[in-house]
Amino acid sequence: MSERWKKSLMWGTLITFILSAGAIMLYMTNVFNATTLAISISFILILVSGIILSVLLTIKFKDQKWFLRTSEISTYLLPVFIFLQYLTIDFIHSDIIVLFTIIVVSEFMLLGIINVFILREAGEVKFVLILLVFIITSFVFLKISFLESKLPDFDVVLFIFLNIITGCGMLLFGFRCLFQTGKNSYLKTVSFIACLLIAYGSIVFIAKMQSEKIEVLEFIYFVPAFILTLIVLFSLPFSNYIQWSRLHKRIISKVMIAWFFFFIIFSISFVSPASFKKIINTGKKTTTKFYMYDYVLKNKNGLEPD
Repeated sequence: MSERWKKSLMWGTLITFILSAGAIMLYMTNVFNATTLAISISFILILVSGIILSVLLTIKFKDQKWFLRTSEISTYLLPVFIFLQYLTIDFIHSDIIVLFTIIVVSEFMLLGIINVFILREAGEVKFVLILLVFIITSFVFLKISFLESKLPDFDVVLFIFLNIITGCGMLLFGFRCLFQTGKNSYLKTVSFIACLLIAYGSIVFIAKMQSEKIEVLEFIYFVPAFILTLIVLFSLPFSNYIQWSRLHKRIISKVMIAWFFFFIIFSISFVSPASFKKIINTGKKTTTKFYMYDYVLKNKNGLEPD
């Protein structure tokens, strides 16, 4: 992509981001009444333009020492801020302070994701493996209620944040591949589509763990994921893979590791829903809302309940 196109894309995404953010602020302050569709479109525009803008700005400032240092520090401070927000969120009664803390954590998360998925060497697999191992660990903690007695619901918070970081990180990495895979159009296309589906799958996985009925969303993920898997398996041998550079081979390996992690999860859910439900069942007791407890009907005058 030429510098002229990069500059035009940067200004276009910046204007889109500012307009969408301004619209959201107007909706929140009730200056304008907005439909659910308008709000959803605004959030989608903020997300997409923010991701593209983050990639472009990162590529622009990636050689600046202050930027490298800030993103690296944010990576290590992010777990601390997540834990502090978890501890203090119940004691904050001001919506403005809550919004401020969410913005701060989001900024640290974005800088940490940029450091791991964009600033580091594109073929580095280590941090992806670490994140996936942490997701599995948080799932085990959630399953056995390991932290429930001392830190209630922290295992849920940890699981959600790890999935969001992985999904958003792979999404940013997919956009990065559009700019830094050279003339390898096969790798550019496959990695971008795969990263989009990984990001979507991570969000659906979170919803699935919250016991939401999301069969349609699962179907929307699994069908394209299954088709893409078949296409890659049959087309990769004919893509001149042997002649690829070492970096390009490591990039496709990095994408495929995260890809198969979520693909296997949803394959189990799609093939055997009952078994998957047993796997994700955390065994936590559900709270009875509004004191609406079940009770047994008494047998009066020979009338027995069904």
